Amino acid sequence: MQMANTDESIGRTRWVHLVPVIFLMYTISYFDRINIGLALPSMSKDLHLTSSNAGLAAGIFFWGYLISFLGAGYLAPRFGAKRVILTALILWGGFAIGTGLVQNYHELLIMRFMLGLSEGPVWTSTAMLLSQWFIQRERARAFGLWNLCLPVGAMLSGPISGLILTYSSWHIMFIIEGLPAWLWAFIWWRQIPTSVDQAKWLPAEEKQRLQTRINAEQIELAAGASPDWWAMLREPAVWLLMGGFSLINMVNYGFGIWLPTALKAASTLSIGYIGLVSALPYLAAIVGLIVVTRSSDRHHERRLHAGIPMIAIGGLLYIGSHIGAHEIVPIMIAFTVMGFFLFMYLPLIFTFTSELLPRSLAIPAMAFIGGFANLFGGFVGPWLVGWLRGVTGNVSLAFGVLAVFGILGGLLVIAIRPKRRRAVVGEIAVSQVGYR
Repeated sequence: MQMANTDESIGRTRWVHLVPVIFLMYTISYFDRINIGLALPSMSKDLHLTSSNAGLAAGIFFWGYLISFLGAGYLAPRFGAKRVILTALILWGGFAIGTGLVQNYHELLIMRFMLGLSEGPVWTSTAMLLSQWFIQRERARAFGLWNLCLPVGAMLSGPISGLILTYSSWHIMFIIEGLPAWLWAFIWWRQIPTSVDQAKWLPAEEKQRLQTRINAEQIELAAGASPDWWAMLREPAVWLLMGGFSLINMVNYGFGIWLPTALKAASTLSIGYIGLVSALPYLAAIVGLIVVTRSSDRHHERRLHAGIPMIAIGGLLYIGSHIGAHEIVPIMIAFTVMGFFLFMYLPLIFTFTSELLPRSLAIPAMAFIGGFANLFGGFVGPWLVGWLRGVTGNVSLAFGVLAVFGILGGLLVIAIRPKRRRAVVGEIAVSQVGYR
């Protein structure tokens, strides 16, 4: 009871001043990561890209992303999360703009790789920042709100990019869409305090209570067991989760990057309308993400809440990709229903990990699962669709293969049999958002 009273006494000011700024920062990040999807048809024509070239250009982002993602664990504590994210905003804004200036395939590969390298530290730094401002009882909600930026960024990318492409070229699209990162760098530096003590909008007594709680939690965390990487690698559940997460990431990124190209081939819609239509699955994904997190918490169940939606994604993707080459309405109905399930697995995979394993294993497991799955899924998914499209001339086979991967991924997650049930550990709730 005393803890609850202390939580209430800390207040809600932080939610208003911090969460919207962080939410929009990461929305811009995800937007700049996937906006290449709508530009691929015209870019492929201008730069003489094969489908395999286009898929590689989209996926190479994740090689750069993995390098700096792994390095963020060193950078964020040493230089501070605020400074690392500020630097990332400036750099990725520059490379996003630079993508609009490329003149050939090799320049495009370099820009996409450097964009990934610039965005890589943002996840870990944001997680660290929120853990410094929100106590254990608040973190699940804070990270859940942050998690919504993924479908929001994807949803906004289509209509905005489509509008720009309707009246201009892909060169202008990348330049315009890269500018918000620089604008947000200024807002980020002004709005995000370096520490609790420097928050002018937080009353002195509330600062003291918050810092006392955060310090006490850090002492408790430091007293726990150290991460045990070798023991983690011997856990079958870790490999099943990594396999399942890698396969469903292939589906998510392969589908998202190539959806506009598929819609253009299946219809006579203008690029502006394709941008609007391609946003529908992600609009449904926002609703689905809210529904599944509430249901999972209410039933205290993670495995089926993550695995069954992954199977549904695969089934609906297969149906949508085999309805008919030019049946745009039924195709989009299937894809929009699929979108409802599209991000359900993301927060639950890592919550499930924290409940399956003791803290000394869960911390390295989440880094291992997230890092590998992002590289494998984010790189292989777009490239594989591009290669298969080049072989067959359409995306039906490619989406069908992704559908099988989604079903297999769900089955791998469902196959996990917990040795024991554990309450979600507060200090690990930081990973509910997943590694994106």
